[in-house]
Amino acid sequence: MVSVSTWTSPEIDARIVALKQTGLSHAQIAREIVAEFRVFVNKNMVLRRARTILGIDRGEKAANERLEAKRKAEKAALEPKAPKTRPMAMPPPTVTLPPLASALAPLPVPPTPAPLGNGKCAFPLWSNGAPISHEYCNERTPLGSSWCATHHAVVYHRVSTRAA
Repeated sequence: MVSVSTWTSPEIDARIVALKQTGLSHAQIAREIVAEFRVFVNKNMVLRRARTILGIDRGEKAANERLEAKRKAEKAALEPKAPKTRPMAMPPPTVTLPPLASALAPLPVPPTPAPLGNGKCAFPLWSNGAPISHEYCNERTPLGSSWCATHHAVVYHRVSTRAA
């Protein structure tokens, strides 16, 4: 049994390298280190230390190569493919469809808009507070107005701006 101050001492590093070369797993190496040097280590600690000592990358290179191959495959899938060429003796097929009935029909003419209102005065003839009777003046109205001349003056009364 060797006395070491820390588990990263050169003696432990040399033993990790020797055990790694024999083909032991990281868990088995951890058990050997614990039994031999009486320091606490687990398989993950041995794995990290072995990578540091031996200069083993964590598979980044292989992972990067796989990622690059995947990117190239995706890029190739997105690129337009060359059109399939036909032999010179065979012309491309032509398809002639009959014209659509909607293309032959004349465009519909929109109807002229109806004037505002229905041409009858819409001034209510029931008094305030009374039940609604739906009786209206019904006199003829000028074009575009909802009230006859009499009720138009009631609805739109002028406010005098002169001081009295």
